[in-house]
Amino acid sequence: MSFIVPGQGKKNEEVVGTRAGAKPSVPVPTPSAPVEEPPVVEFAGWPPALQQVVEADFRRTSALAGYRWKTADAALIEVVRGLDDLLDLVDDRIRNGEPQRSRRQTRKASAAALPTEFPFDEVADLLGIPADEIDEAIDRDGRPVRRSRADRRTAQRAIKQLRIRLQQLEITMDHDRLNRPISVIVRLVLVLGTAVGSQSAATLVSGDEHLNTVIQTAVGALAAFALERTTTTLPDAWHEHRPAAIASQTHKALLETLVDADALTGPADDEHTVLAFRLLVRSARAWVACFQLDSTFASKLQYWQPLDDLPDALRNPSTDTLQTLHHRLEALTPPIKG
Repeated sequence: MSFIVPGQGKKNEEVVGTRAGAKPSVPVPTPSAPVEEPPVVEFAGWPPALQQVVEADFRRTSALAGYRWKTADAALIEVVRGLDDLLDLVDDRIRNGEPQRSRRQTRKASAAALPTEFPFDEVADLLGIPADEIDEAIDRDGRPVRRSRADRRTAQRAIKQLRIRLQQLEITMDHDRLNRPISVIVRLVLVLGTAVGSQSAATLVSGDEHLNTVIQTAVGALAAFALERTTTTLPDAWHEHRPAAIASQTHKALLETLVDADALTGPADDEHTVLAFRLLVRSARAWVACFQLDSTFASKLQYWQPLDDLPDALRNPSTDTLQTLHHRLEALTPPIKG
């Protein structure tokens, strides 16, 4: 649900250098305008930890821009603790990625066929898996490679390492090194369906419990693969582009998908399932691309609101509802530019 310097945007290089311990080469400016406080987040679909991270990161980056170190450091601690709570959600999904079921259900789930048009490549991209590694994560039929128990244990070790990194950040107050953990953890949360809509994508796109299980397992496999990579020095694909360029691209892709959403009002067939899933994935991409822009918190909330309304629209799709969402998002194009 470009990227990736969430909430950070372009900051004066002197800010990073000073925070690392260097003396500022210019006088510390006095802010001429009142400090913007983030409004209360009222989206019921957001886990409290995500709300904490989003609000605290805005306070942190705003304080850095104004050279208010004590405020920035206090907000960093809030961000770190919120991210640690989000890791609990990620760990739970990875640990329990395959719901308990009977042998009969297992056979049915294993036999369930996923349409080849499922946009798992977009899920992989959202997780930061480079294009040259897609073959390791997705098989020739376009489906995620199932991870073994050993792979899941590797992913859980990566989660522990992320926790250690967060603990180090809370001690060192190194704001520059906070950007990547925020990026990785927030995207994992969105992909695993614990945010935006407060329900897994699998539950929304199909009423078939066996197909839901297959989708959940597939998404969990990609998340586990992405976590395995967090211990390497390989670059995150989202860092290769400017945040504003990614926000523009993801916004355009989401609008294009909504134009074709009339198919959702028909029978719940394969086309319906694939389109609904693609909408949720592109919504998550747009959510995260907006998060990293250097724009006002109010404008971000305005953009996130229709994204938060999308899951309900998919539960009971109608042409009017989907067209309204399209018009709302189309009108919000200027505010999301950074």
